[in-house]
Amino acid sequence: MYFLAAGQICTLPKQCRLRKSEEFRAVLRNKIVFESLSLRLHVKPATTHCDYARVGLVVAKRIERKAVRRNRIKRLIREAFRKHRHMLKNLDCVVQLRCPADQSDSSHIYQEAAVLFNKAARQS
Repeated sequence: MYFLAAGQICTLPKQCRLRKSEEFRAVLRNKIVFESLSLRLHVKPATTHCDYARVGLVVAKRIERKAVRRNRIKRLIREAFRKHRHMLKNLDCVVQLRCPADQSDSSHIYQEAAVLFNKAARQS
């Protein structure tokens, strides 16, 4: 949940999230992958006829041990997706964390996610 200056709440709608394991599996099986230093983005054209992109996040406990850090990373990636989802029409995306991130890497995680979403938008 994000707050704007005028007190408005800006969230990612539930329809824009991958929630079922079959949806995650279908995207992860697809061969379209974009990588950065600490993130991996799997992309698949959506099978349903929807005009919006959906995102799923995989931040493994064995990679990032602290729950606070895992949640922070997920919030940053979700925010990058929310700002770039208009470019990703009709795509299902799964973002995976590849390596542990330092607390000081918050801005880098956001920037990497934004770059990956831009690459995916140009390829599709």
